[in-house]
Amino acid sequence: MIAEMKQAFSKKEASKFDQATLVDGVTVIEYESLEVGMPVFVVADGEMIPAPEGTHALSGDMEGVSIVVDADGIITEVIDTREQAQSADPGDEQDDTQEAEPVAQSMSAEDVENIINAKFESFTKAVEGLAEMTKAIAENNTQLVNELSSLKTEFESFKAQPSVETRESERFSKVGNLTARQAFLLKSK
Repeated sequence: MIAEMKQAFSKKEASKFDQATLVDGVTVIEYESLEVGMPVFVVADGEMIPAPEGTHALSGDMEGVSIVVDADGIITEVIDTREQAQSADPGDEQDDTQEAEPVAQSMSAEDVENIINAKFESFTKAVEGLAEMTKAIAENNTQLVNELSSLKTEFESFKAQPSVETRESERFSKVGNLTARQAFLLKSK
């Protein structure tokens, strides 16, 4: 379960991020893909921080694309006016003062909720796995504590038993049954 959690967290780090510059020409953003529900980061002093809330117009190769970002730095809408400009029929006469209607790609609340639930479910599984491991460790700990307590009780009862060792003076206490050697040793003491 821990390996799965490590893998889930390492996926974000191992992801390849693309970069784009905003129309201000200074701000650089990084993103995995310009799709609704994906995070966008601003690169500041070599660190990636979630993009601020609002609409951000891209420049360079991505000119004509704007993204709408929520307060958490997640794309909520992608506006790509390039597609509309390319799809316009050249024989079609349009007034130059009339701007092309941007094509908006947005997600329904249900789609956002499904994405959030999927992410939450993966973390829930990881937390449940940790809870199971903690429970197993607690059970093992309880078993070891009980075994230690049992061993202490056995040791105390063993320590309280009389010693089977006889002292030398007690060995010779039966004077009537002494051998010559035992009698000699008793006198020389």
